[in-house]
Amino acid sequence: MVNCPIFFSDLSPASSTCHDQDRWPTAPHETTHLLSVDGTDDYGGYDYDFTQSLSAEENMSHADTYALFA
Repeated sequence: MVNCPIFFSDLSPASSTCHDQDRWPTAPHETTHLLSVDGTDDYGGYDYDFTQSLSAEENMSHADTYALFA
């Protein structure tokens, strides 16, 4: 797994805002994309609100679901 440069330059290590994008949830999100872990999908969207719009089956293979859980 290779993180894009924005992971280090644009994302804060950890935000105090609930459901904010920072390094903390981005790491598990990207890790779950690895086929050796789960091979998750983004289904064309990110964040808490988008995750809430997915079916239960889609959430089982959506990368942000795991990031939000973590």
